Amino acid sequence: MKGGYLKLELRRVLREPGTILFVLGFPAAFYVLEVIIFQGQWPEEKAQYEPAAVLMPAMAAWGVLISGMLVGTRVVNERKAGWQRQLRLTPLTSGHYLLGKAAVGMAVAVPPPFVVALVGALFLDVRLEPTGWLFVTLLVSIGGLPFAVLGLFIGQMGTRENVQQITIIGMLVLAIFGGIFIPLQSLPTWFTYISYVTPSYWLSELGKSGLSGEGVGAQNPVLAGAVLLAWSVVLAAAVIWRYRHDSART
Repeated sequence: MKGGYLKLELRRVLREPGTILFVLGFPAAFYVLEVIIFQGQWPEEKAQYEPAAVLMPAMAAWGVLISGMLVGTRVVNERKAGWQRQLRLTPLTSGHYLLGKAAVGMAVAVPPPFVVALVGALFLDVRLEPTGWLFVTLLVSIGGLPFAVLGLFIGQMGTRENVQQITIIGMLVLAIFGGIFIPLQSLPTWFTYISYVTPSYWLSELGKSGLSGEGVGAQNPVLAGAVLLAWSVVLAAAVIWRYRHDSART
């Protein structure tokens, strides 16, 4: 049952080509735009660092962020259509349902970092050590777990009327205060303090940790992973609470 449900969910996602193109194309296009913008503004003291390499982890994180949070829209539609009530009549437990949704969100979040890395390597002449590529692609994808769970939470809390607004605002807030769109070095100091409590900052830092040999990995990857895991646990508890609360009402 669990395997069958997971396959069903993956097939449903793959039937939405617009969503797939969005999560693949938008981060890659934004990555190129960011490099163009910052190419002429890069501080002289950092001239030894190519902006394409430094910005790559942030744009990979952006792709993972939007991929995970878009889960919320599908969950809201299922709630409205009564699909969740139908599933409660099957042997599928609430935990397996939520785990399947999170797994699909994670699966969708795998390709964007690889696409961003491919654009960097083929078109922006980014050259990294194998460890750097590993962090920017695979580990950033795995680190996207809290965003898939956050998408689930938004789907459980929102309605068809407001889920898109909540998701978009959430994406922008996490991206801005996580230092994804604009490097924190270019922003006031208080931005940095806020960034420390956002999972988006730590996901970007996880990717940058692979560039530590070039002096741009400011954080310990173990610390970044621990913070992302803590966010995942807290959000998962909130999702389970909301799901059970919704089940009790229906």
